[in-house]
Amino acid sequence: MSFTVLCTCTIAFYTILWFFDSFFRSCMVYPYFAFLEGTGLKIGILNFSWTTTAFNRFIYRWSKNLKRVLRRWFVAGYIVTIYMFLPFALWTLFTVIFEYFHQNNGQNNAPVEVKAVMPGINVPASDFFVYFISIAFCSLIHELGHALAAADEDVQVLSVGYFVCTIIPVAFVQLNTDHLNSLDIGRRLKVYCAGVWHNVATSLIAILLFISTPILFGLAYDIDQGVRIVDFTEDSPLKDVRGFDKGDVITSINQCEVKNGGDWQHCLHLAHERYGICITPEYVSQNDELAMETIKDNDVVECCRKDDIYSFCFEYIEPSTAVDSVLPGQYSCLKPRDMVMYGYEKCQSSESWTCGAGKHCLKPCLNNHTYLIIIERKDNNPVLYLGLPVDLHKTIIVDQYFPKSSLFEFFSPSQFEKLMKYIFIFSMGIGFLNIIPCYGTDGHHIARNIIQFIATYMKRGSEFVQLATMLTVFVGTAITVPMLMLLFYKAIYESD
Repeated sequence: MSFTVLCTCTIAFYTILWFFDSFFRSCMVYPYFAFLEGTGLKIGILNFSWTTTAFNRFIYRWSKNLKRVLRRWFVAGYIVTIYMFLPFALWTLFTVIFEYFHQNNGQNNAPVEVKAVMPGINVPASDFFVYFISIAFCSLIHELGHALAAADEDVQVLSVGYFVCTIIPVAFVQLNTDHLNSLDIGRRLKVYCAGVWHNVATSLIAILLFISTPILFGLAYDIDQGVRIVDFTEDSPLKDVRGFDKGDVITSINQCEVKNGGDWQHCLHLAHERYGICITPEYVSQNDELAMETIKDNDVVECCRKDDIYSFCFEYIEPSTAVDSVLPGQYSCLKPRDMVMYGYEKCQSSESWTCGAGKHCLKPCLNNHTYLIIIERKDNNPVLYLGLPVDLHKTIIVDQYFPKSSLFEFFSPSQFEKLMKYIFIFSMGIGFLNIIPCYGTDGHHIARNIIQFIATYMKRGSEFVQLATMLTVFVGTAITVPMLMLLFYKAIYESD
C-alpha cells in the first residue's frame, strides 16, 4: 500500500462518514441524535470522537483494590518523571536544537537522531495498521495512568474516550477539576505525572520484549539460518527474472555472512566498501572481451562493447611492475556472474588490494554512486545487483525466523518485534511531548505545579506563579511547536 493509496482511503472513509452523518441528520433527526447521544459519538471534518462513562466504576474499583500497590507505583512515577525524565527530555530537546544549528553552520558533529514517523513517508504504508494500533495503545496507557492516579486520590473520573484526527487516535480522560485542584501540590503532581510515567514504563517493557523475542518464540521458530525473503515493495528492482523469489534465504552479502536480521543490517552497511575480485591470469586470457577502443565517460572507464549487457569493465589495480601481468594495458571486460558462480575471493583497499599466489585483483569500474553487490542465497545461484545497498534495505522485506512446523507459518515473531518497536517509539514520543512545558500538554500543568511549589518555598504570591508559568509555557511552546514542524518537514523533504 503506497502513501497515495493510504491518503485516498483516508479521504474516502471520512467522505463516506460525512455523507451518512449529513444524510441521517436531515432524514432521521431524533433517532440519529439519540443514537449519537447514547453511544457518545461525535463526527467532525476529518475527525470523530467517542466518549463513555462505562469504565468509570471499573477504574474506581481497580484503584481501590490495588490501593497500596498503586500508591507506591505512582510515587515512583512522580520521582522518575520529575527528577529523571524531565531533565532527560529538556537535555534532548536542547541537544537537537544545538546540533541542528551546528550542522547548518557546516560543523561535522553527528546530530541526535530524532525523526517524525509518518506512514508512507519514512515508514512503509503497509505498516499503517500496526502504526494505528500502537498509537492507540500508547495513548490509552497514558490516559489510564491519569485515570488510575486520579481515582487513587479520590478525584472523580467523569468520562474516558478516543478522539481520532485523520489517522491519529488520541485517548483522553475527563477529571473533576475542582476535586483535582483541591489536592496539595505533591498529590496533584502524581496525577499529572502518571501519564508520562506509564509511557516510560511501557517503553521499557516494549524494548525488553523486543530484545527477548528470539527467546520467547524459540520453541516454535529457528534463527541464525540466514534471512528469508517474504515480500518486495512494488518498485523493487530485485524481483525480476534474474532477481530473487519469495522464500529465498540470503546467506551472505559480498562474503559478509548473514545469519539473522542484525547481520543483514550490518552487511548492508559494509556493502558500501569498495572491493575487487581475485582472478587468475588464465581466466582473464580466456574470457576477456575487451573492446577495440577504451573510452572514459564521466570518470568511468568503458572497455566493453556497448551491446554487451552482461559484462562490464574491470581495472587491474595491482602495481604495473607485478610479475606475469594480466594485460599489456590495465583493463579487462569480464562477466561478473561467471566470475562468482563457483565462489570467489575478495581483495579490498584495507588489505592493500592483494590476492593469493597466482591471482590478480580486478576492481569493477563504477561511479561513486554505484556498487556491485553479490548476494548469495541457499540452494540457488547468487544474485548480482548493480546499484545502492539501500535499495536492498528499502525494497526487500526479510524475516530472520524460520518456523519449525507448518502450523506456525501463519505468524512470524517479526510481526511481534515490529509491534514492540512501534510501541517503544510512540510511547517514548508521547511521554516526551507531554513532559515538555508546552501549552495544552501535561507539561503545562506539571510546570505550573512545580512553580507553585517553588513559590511556596520562596514565599511568593500567585502573581509570581502566573507570570513564571506563562513565561515557561510560552518559551516551551515557542521551541517545541517549530521543532515539531521542522521534523515533519524534514521527514517529507528527505523522502522525495
